[in-house]
Amino acid sequence: MQLPAVIVYPDGARALFHSPASFSCAVAVTVRRPVESDDPEAPAVLIDVEEIQTITHPPEAWTLWTAADWAAMCPTLIVRPVVDPGLPSIAGKRAVRQPVEAWEIDDNVATVTYGLVDLTPTEIVSQAAAARRSKVQAIDDERDRRLALGALHGGKRFSTSDTSRTDLGGMATTAGLVMLGALPAWPDSYAQGWIAIDNTRLPLPTPADGIALAAAVALSYSATVQHARDLKDAALTAADPSVVDELAGWPD
Repeated sequence: MQLPAVIVYPDGARALFHSPASFSCAVAVTVRRPVESDDPEAPAVLIDVEEIQTITHPPEAWTLWTAADWAAMCPTLIVRPVVDPGLPSIAGKRAVRQPVEAWEIDDNVATVTYGLVDLTPTEIVSQAAAARRSKVQAIDDERDRRLALGALHGGKRFSTSDTSRTDLGGMATTAGLVMLGALPAWPDSYAQGWIAIDNTRLPLPTPADGIALAAAVALSYSATVQHARDLKDAALTAADPSVVDELAGWPD
């Protein structure tokens, strides 16, 4: 028998078993009893009498008995495995698991039931705070996912990590100095190309090409971070944070 399970006794009482444990059931047995007589010299007469006896079964019955064994050994019991549909979620309400006596019992399972009670003011505040935290985390996760995809430029994607943006900033500074005449030439190490996320190069034959790449990555990064901030501000001020769609409005 699958556990947890509920035993329903003939009188309607119920018992919940989370793990194998001993249990009792009443069964009808036939025994031979002498018939009482006022004549002490009369021969003894035995008759079959049906009695109800309570038998205690060991914990091993839960794992060893088949369905046929349950029917034969404890025909007066109803035994059902437990199914828990989970806590219902309704705004402003708290789900309370009802006692086993209130669970629904059908021909196959015992289904856990829940009641709903109004939240206390403290719980309402706590629930709202938890909803905002959850939404902010979802926004952060989507931001990080998009940043990990990299910035698109020249048909390739480039890392937006702190290190990459610092390196691009150095390259853009070099390009600016070349364009101003402060440096004699655009370094060949930059002209060969910037390495993309897929480990291929995007050639940067001129300083302007280098500045364009650095600008594209910087703008992609800042636009993504600022949109995340806008979404989080909306989530933190909305009466219902769930109305904020963490997947909407992101820059390409």
